[in-house]
Amino acid sequence: MQQMIWFTPEGIEDLLPEQAYKLEHYRRSLLDEFQMAGYGIVLTPIAEFTDSLLTGTGKNQATELCRFTDQESGKMMGVRADVTPQVARIVSNRLKPTEEELPIRLCYVEEVLKTRNNKAKGSRSPIQAGVEMFGVDDVSADIEVIELMIDALQNCGLEALTISLGHVGLVDQLMVLAELTEEEQKSLVDILQRKAVPEFLAFLDEKQFNEPLKTAFGSLLGLNGQPHQVLQEAKGALSGLSPAIDMHLERLEAISQHFAETPSVSLFMDLAELRGFNYHTGVIFGCYASSKPLYLLAKGGRYDGVGAQFGQDLPATGFSMDLRGALDLLADVEPEYPDAVYAPVHASVALKEKIKSLKAQGIQVIKANDLSSLPVGSQYLMLQGDDWLIETVKSGKE
Repeated sequence: MQQMIWFTPEGIEDLLPEQAYKLEHYRRSLLDEFQMAGYGIVLTPIAEFTDSLLTGTGKNQATELCRFTDQESGKMMGVRADVTPQVARIVSNRLKPTEEELPIRLCYVEEVLKTRNNKAKGSRSPIQAGVEMFGVDDVSADIEVIELMIDALQNCGLEALTISLGHVGLVDQLMVLAELTEEEQKSLVDILQRKAVPEFLAFLDEKQFNEPLKTAFGSLLGLNGQPHQVLQEAKGALSGLSPAIDMHLERLEAISQHFAETPSVSLFMDLAELRGFNYHTGVIFGCYASSKPLYLLAKGGRYDGVGAQFGQDLPATGFSMDLRGALDLLADVEPEYPDAVYAPVHASVALKEKIKSLKAQGIQVIKANDLSSLPVGSQYLMLQGDDWLIETVKSGKE
């Protein structure tokens, strides 16, 4: 009979022992780094009612959410496509921190599921690792989260990193000052996200902006490069238009100055970057590895008011990465196999106690139906009198 070949869905794959061991090694490394920085681990349910998964920060996940009908309640459920909305729900709806209990720092490493496979972004079932901080709107929180991201990735062996900085509030404030309609805002954001220069210039020609706004909008696509130079040009083109814009530039300057001397980290700034415009509310950042400069290794930013629809309006910032997608960039890890002892399949209380004792000492105990077939040099348990003792196969079959 011809053997069937079983395939998993596109973008959903198995991890065999070697890769699974590697992923687990780095998962523990990331969680250890997060915990040592004061972030508590949470585990969220793999599925929830869609009204909570698509609330607040999750509203932009509608097309990525795998849905099904709950047979218990008849309500629509979904498999999480992002962990952040769940963490926001936990903080605002379960922890409900008082002012004295803030800030709240949480971390996670969990698998999520997307409806579609995007080969450029990796697996359709990423292992999302990340941290979230709630209750601090000061720039110190942005710096803390970016610093933790850098430390965690460098501790995983990714030494040379590039951090891209932006601030969605700059473009948002310019559109408010220009009194653009909702449709015009959507159109402009789409143009800027695609870096479509001819369309952008046509958009500017169509609008009758005053001279300061015309200068400000016209400078946007050129405001990218080394942070010091970008901020200098941005102050010339944008400063004074509104107090909010000046504050945004000050925050970016504080962040770039903090990381200017960080070893093995280079900074890039793009003030027209609008990744996650409908999700983020302030500073945004991305992290790239020098070995794969076009691959977005980790990303994050500020999303204030994240828990408002869950009952508690809090400032928030955080970052996440796809650990499964990053595996190819991380150094291989050789499994550390402990010393192994073979034990017979034997109903004996004394044998069970011996096995328990050996495992407590860090010794691997493997059951073997036929001890006589073990290779030379193998260790095995043999009953001698009332004791189970470790013996070594010396030659041939014993």
